[in-house]
Amino acid sequence: MAPKPITADVAPQGTAPAEDAKPSPAGAVTNVVVLAADTTLLELLKHALDGRQRVWRADDAMHAADLLVAAQSGVFLVDAALTTHETPVLIDRIHEQFPDLPIVVAGRRDDELELGQRISSGVVFRFLHKPASAERIRNFIDAAARRSVDRSAAEPRKPEGSALAAVRSIRLPKLRLDPALVRRAARLAAVPVLAALVLWAVVAVVEQRPWEHVALPSLPVASAPSAPAAAPPPGQAETARLLGAAAIALTQGRLAEPEGENAIELYRAVLIRDPGNAEARDGLRRTAAALLLRVEELLLGDDVPGAAGALDAARSADPANPRLEFFSSQLEREREQAQTASAVTPDLGAALAEQALTAQINALLAQADARMKAGRLAGGTDTAEALIMEARRLRPDDAGAARAINALSGRMLLAAREALSAGDAPTADAWLDRAEALGVETGAVARLRAEMTSMRLASVQEDRSRLLALANQRIAQGRLLEPTSDSARYYTDLLRAADPGYAGLAETESLLAASLLGRAQELIRDGRPADAERFIAAADAAGARAADLAAVRNEVAAGRAPGRAATEVLPESVLKRTVSPPVRYPPRARDRRIEGWVELEYTVAADGTTRDATVLAASPVGYFEDAAREAVKAWKYEPKVIAGQPVEQRVRLRLVFQLAAG
Repeated sequence: MAPKPITADVAPQGTAPAEDAKPSPAGAVTNVVVLAADTTLLELLKHALDGRQRVWRADDAMHAADLLVAAQSGVFLVDAALTTHETPVLIDRIHEQFPDLPIVVAGRRDDELELGQRISSGVVFRFLHKPASAERIRNFIDAAARRSVDRSAAEPRKPEGSALAAVRSIRLPKLRLDPALVRRAARLAAVPVLAALVLWAVVAVVEQRPWEHVALPSLPVASAPSAPAAAPPPGQAETARLLGAAAIALTQGRLAEPEGENAIELYRAVLIRDPGNAEARDGLRRTAAALLLRVEELLLGDDVPGAAGALDAARSADPANPRLEFFSSQLEREREQAQTASAVTPDLGAALAEQALTAQINALLAQADARMKAGRLAGGTDTAEALIMEARRLRPDDAGAARAINALSGRMLLAAREALSAGDAPTADAWLDRAEALGVETGAVARLRAEMTSMRLASVQEDRSRLLALANQRIAQGRLLEPTSDSARYYTDLLRAADPGYAGLAETESLLAASLLGRAQELIRDGRPADAERFIAAADAAGARAADLAAVRNEVAAGRAPGRAATEVLPESVLKRTVSPPVRYPPRARDRRIEGWVELEYTVAADGTTRDATVLAASPVGYFEDAAREAVKAWKYEPKVIAGQPVEQRVRLRLVFQLAAG
């Protein structure tokens, strides 16, 4: 997909652009917690800040709140396009918990209207219109960071013991044992020793108070204007960031996993930079102690593989821990007893395994039902869809999982209908796609899609002047063909389908054709004649004059260097295709029983892969182009060979989309 063009944003009422343009105070490094899934927005944010601020990306709203608590202050950036929450409700909850936190919301015009009262009251510090430029993002984040630092400086400094007292207030999770497990453990010969060890471990943990050593990531305090604080050296800043992330991982129980985000790996990353760092070495010892407590719990729960994994992780964190030998012997004893039990009663072991699997599936489905009731249907790892799919993966033929899928598809259809009633067709389309992917309620999906088509046609008939204005606006912005559903060609096609003789349409199409030919000439000058042909074909479809088309095509012919095999476009059939996955038929076209074709040009590289796929023409427009590009991207060929060496070759193909009979 081509990147969206960067346009200037308009600040909401009350925004002072001149103030936003001021740089952040020297040395003020601020924590920016981001809740977004828009890759374009995230890349622009990374480019805009360029290491000037510390960016933490949250997986969901709860994770964002945890990061804000850990950061103590900073900036919160949320994308209103996320479907996993209601933006106004989320903003209110975050503001209630963090009343001094600057909140920046990225979204569309309708999102700004929805949040208008919160913007005017200052609950939302800035509203960032999408698509945004990197400069605009940097200005907004700098303004929010400056406000956060100024408020932190204005507040009286709390004694250092206050943060420690807050950490001490954390309650350690209580160990709850199943009575049946306790009775089984009582029959083991080593129970008295194990019980004494557990008591000793608890007393040792209480006396040592490892939680007092947790280092929360802190924000730099702004200095007085007369003597600004100097920014820490890059190496020290990275070490401090790693130590803060490791401390958070330790407090959240991410001891040895997930990869790259656990306490062991983060503390080791510090020691690679600074082998003598005492805080990192102490953190590894505390991580090992926490892992050994987990080994005890897993052994009591008869989870021998889990206990073995936790013990190995503890050994890697602190090889000199004196308790490793004891737990190794306990683990070996449990393994011997498990082998003896499995040799005597193999059927019982299988039955217990099946019972455990059933319990795991039932727990997943119960959590999925709770997520459905809370409205968290899809779009993340902690949603009803993810939990149900995991249950079905564990047991594909489980009847409870099948019932849950039916219930989830019904909820998705209801969400699609609500979005349709609110006039949000893209969201309705997304819910229908998800429901269709579940493989149930296909008739209901088809009926809703037909209803959406009728509503869109009615909207087109009612507001033709708006379509003409949008087409002219996209031409002025240079958005001629992309994005497919928000381009000048898209709006002129809609208007032509509704009323071919509408006043002003002919002039707009002439302007579009001229703009397309102009873009083609720019591509020819850049040495991209193959890409220029796509715009020439679009100009032809828009009614460009034959003389103008011929002139630009002559420029294309002159721009191709003669005698080079890579610039000579050959039919795709001259090469042998070696990998050819099935072409995906677009659901929207399949539901409407639409057939068509797409003509493409693409390069077969010397290693047989494809690249630079360009759509030259398509019929009908707007249905099959993306599917065609995705298809050729996955194909592989035997490359063309010249003088014994594989070379690149540009090929052309017409890909036909035809529904199966019946």
